[in-house]
Amino acid sequence: MNESLEHNEAGSLHRRFHTPSIETASDLFIRSAQWRGRDELFVDDVDRITGFDALDAARALAHGFETLGAAPGDVIAYLSRSSARHAAAWFAAPLSGRVACSLHVRETPERLGQALAWLGAKVLVHDDDLAALAAYAVAAAGVAVQCISLGTTGDAATDYAAIVAARGRFDLVARRTRPADIAAIVMSSGTTGKPKGIMHTQKSLLEAAKGGQVVMGPISPDSATLLYMQPSFAAWPIIVLPFVAAKAKICFGKTFTPPAFLESCQRERITMAPLVPTMWRMVFDAQPEKYDLSALTLVSISGEAPAETDVRQLHDRICRNICCVYLSGEAFTASGVMANTRDLMERGKLGSSGRPVVGGDVKILAPGGGFDDELPQGETGEIAISGPSLAAGYWNDAALTREKFRDGWWRSGDLGRLDADNYLWVMGRIDNVINSGGIKVSGEEIEHALLAHPSVAQCAVVGQPDPALGQRIEAYIVARGALPSADELGTFLRQQRHLAGFKVPKAFHSVDELPTGPTGKLFRRALRTE
Repeated sequence: MNESLEHNEAGSLHRRFHTPSIETASDLFIRSAQWRGRDELFVDDVDRITGFDALDAARALAHGFETLGAAPGDVIAYLSRSSARHAAAWFAAPLSGRVACSLHVRETPERLGQALAWLGAKVLVHDDDLAALAAYAVAAAGVAVQCISLGTTGDAATDYAAIVAARGRFDLVARRTRPADIAAIVMSSGTTGKPKGIMHTQKSLLEAAKGGQVVMGPISPDSATLLYMQPSFAAWPIIVLPFVAAKAKICFGKTFTPPAFLESCQRERITMAPLVPTMWRMVFDAQPEKYDLSALTLVSISGEAPAETDVRQLHDRICRNICCVYLSGEAFTASGVMANTRDLMERGKLGSSGRPVVGGDVKILAPGGGFDDELPQGETGEIAISGPSLAAGYWNDAALTREKFRDGWWRSGDLGRLDADNYLWVMGRIDNVINSGGIKVSGEEIEHALLAHPSVAQCAVVGQPDPALGQRIEAYIVARGALPSADELGTFLRQQRHLAGFKVPKAFHSVDELPTGPTGKLFRRALRTE
């Protein structure tokens, strides 16, 4: 990599870095931000950050990480909602050979502290209004974690604006990242409540950025997307990376409401809008016809299985060009499956997830079998995915990595089948991860918390069908004596077991016994009404 100096029209001096080839996500961000130049790259209700300024900010933050003691390969954690400043700060980690990991802003301080310690995070970047939560989390971690606020602290070492304004800049020429370096960790709930840290390399993020040009394309520098997904969800990098790669504009919303979404689409001339089905249903009820959505060239629906009525309303009321995608934190876009408008509306494949993207592959495995136990067309089994953006494995969990990843394939834990035309139909989960409103929650984690209550002898937690959420969390309890009230159990889970509110079941049912299978194991499927 080498560098040169150039002037823009305003007379400001910018360094231009020239890479011999784009081999990493860091290389891609540098080149894209420079070519975006004086045009806006990251936008929210407060900040409008240009390409030049995004690269400057990321270099400054990377230098700040170094000053605070974070070495290459160390984890930089983020406790932030979607915003322009967060995006610039997020790219500072992989840009400098560090590892970006976004935490859930709705988690409890105790769980956040456990995550920080487990990750070995050296720095926590947080929203200004989450300073107290960040401080509690660091205290709960019991290890040294430095904090940087995206707001104003008045401290030159911990204040985003002060760090960016200072002269320190990370040396991109001398310290280029390598394709195999771990660049990001995506947090995901495990089936026993233990978090999974999905590790992506510089190379897999680069491939995801390129793969998104197929799934969400064509994306050009005139394109713009609007993202309400929070950074802790895989959807954030899945959307952001391809738009950065295309030198396009990315707009962020902190709190989703249908009017705010529609107004932003109209004001920012959004060309691609991605939402989960629950959000789209809210938009349908907000009279979208009253807004100018003529800039939209594509709408995406993913995160949970959409209903046929969702797709038809999107087509008839929002945008004629639709993509339904089957993606995951482990696979990302270049290893995904997608169905386009023609698949859905002309080929009779409403309800399917489509076929693999360029470079991707899918096979259906016998549940409980090995990676080579492939089932014939039409039979239902576990979906396995392959492709260039596949993750490298799980953070601090070699055993789970060996179980789930092998020879370029990943076992998804989802049930599905391939029809006679090789379209994938997703049938549900093998395990008991509940997808409620697009947020995946471990049923077993809630069960373990409930079992700590003295009145709970046995319990099972499952997801029941819900027209608004997709799945509604419900608990079935064999009680010792009378079943405590829902309020008492909810308070216990929040205050004594430190569960976030979104994990507390919507209903608690008293049962005499729980169903079991032939081996005596809990048979949760018998409790589901779907």
